[in-house]
Amino acid sequence: MEIRCRKCDCVHNTGSACRASKVNICKDTAECATFEHDNNKEGVTVENGNLFRAAKSLTSKNARNVPLSCAARACLVNKQEDCTANGICVMDDGATEYKCGASCATFIED
Repeated sequence: MEIRCRKCDCVHNTGSACRASKVNICKDTAECATFEHDNNKEGVTVENGNLFRAAKSLTSKNARNVPLSCAARACLVNKQEDCTANGICVMDDGATEYKCGASCATFIED
């Protein structure tokens, strides 16, 4: 499954593509449990302004097929911990004391 990642400070993120050997999505929060903070990428962000400028880093040349295990409850595309979406996007929704801030944007409440 192709996984797009906006969590630029993750050790597995290369050019907005996930390079992890496997991705796990949590059941209660629909967060990416595979996220690992990379101190060397502190302050790195995806351009939010012009999509044409950002497109260079979002092209499929960085894409890789990554196995996904999803335990998200009540997700329309989760069938017995198997994600049936064509691909997912992990968003940077801001880390807090209780969350890593890497949520599955493909989550659709069932």
